[in-house]
Amino acid sequence: MRTASRRTAFATAALTAALALWTSGAPSVVYPSYGRAWSVPPALTTVVFGVYPLTLLVVLGLFGAISDRIGRRAAIVLGLGLMAVGTVAFALAPSVAVLLVGRVLTGAGVGFALSPATAALAEYAAPGRGHLAGAVATASTAGGLTVALVVGGVLLTFVGDPLHASYWPLLAAILLTLLLALRLPATVRGTGSVVRVLRVPRSMRGVVAQGALGVAAAYGTGGVILALGADVAVDLLGTSAPLVIGLVLALSAVTIGVTALLARRVRASRSAPAGAVAMVAGLGVLVLAAGTGSLAVFLASIVVTGVGYSLLFSAGVGVAAELAPAEHRAATVSAVYFAGYAVQAVAAIGLGQLATAQGLFPAIALGAVVLSLLALVAGGAPFVRAHRAARSTVSEGTPA
Repeated sequence: MRTASRRTAFATAALTAALALWTSGAPSVVYPSYGRAWSVPPALTTVVFGVYPLTLLVVLGLFGAISDRIGRRAAIVLGLGLMAVGTVAFALAPSVAVLLVGRVLTGAGVGFALSPATAALAEYAAPGRGHLAGAVATASTAGGLTVALVVGGVLLTFVGDPLHASYWPLLAAILLTLLLALRLPATVRGTGSVVRVLRVPRSMRGVVAQGALGVAAAYGTGGVILALGADVAVDLLGTSAPLVIGLVLALSAVTIGVTALLARRVRASRSAPAGAVAMVAGLGVLVLAAGTGSLAVFLASIVVTGVGYSLLFSAGVGVAAELAPAEHRAATVSAVYFAGYAVQAVAAIGLGQLATAQGLFPAIALGAVVLSLLALVAGGAPFVRAHRAARSTVSEGTPA
């Protein structure tokens, strides 16, 4: 089989990143229908939802550096294969037990494929353009989430088998990308066990800290928008129609993708502070929307937080993918994603419980405060790292 060109390999990595988020978001629109069709209590659907980030964190924690050892192609093919099998489970699922199996398999698949795909974006980019990896990864994942929400909403509304229909287009896209991935360059970068607790070299810890803060702030806010934003939309729109809610939430993903493309040449040292300001402003507007019951204000909050998410996520992933050495690139990117998914899981589950116990507004207000602080720290991280680098340079140049 002929090896793919650099351009095709780059596109394949971008498609893999998009499919990771499509796979992740595909069941979200369908969950309420499972409950109605199978008389499943909300607590059980929450378990199905929560097993995904748990599986993802385990895989990232133990196998985050696997593509640094077996190569990007092998890891991406493994991840896409698991995503395909998990999607088949969803497409045929007759019960909640099969949904759980599907969710575990798709979580594992995303865990194996997403970090290698992000690392590959930096490696397959045109010479001197590795810094674009963060923007492309952001746009790709946003595109995948948009497709998940819109396709899921359309098929759930207009197709006769709403519990299963939306997974067949996803499966076809995964299989097509899997065929492309088989043509990626075969590179083995290191030796040693593929099962290894995630860690990064000491020299990369500052980069990981900066990247992790940006991705954590973005993912945490994304978790709030997906977990609580749908409830706000239902209250303000007066409908729970999947297509309508999907389109409203897709506005966030579209904003993220468009912002990433428009700001693709902006370096992390500038996009992170700008993203922090936008994120704080957007979260403030979200609190205002929840308090006033204004649909226009809510939509504005979706757009502004989307801009903040895009800039922070691009900066976080981009700095890790660009600056990490090739032999540790996947491990570095995995550490950044690990932090992001951990914060997202805590934010979504914790604030969801608070919303159930105390109401929607207190949960959104608390989430906005905590995530705003995290965003401000992420926005200031590039300045701290630059200051420490300057001090280190001066110290090394001072005669003993």
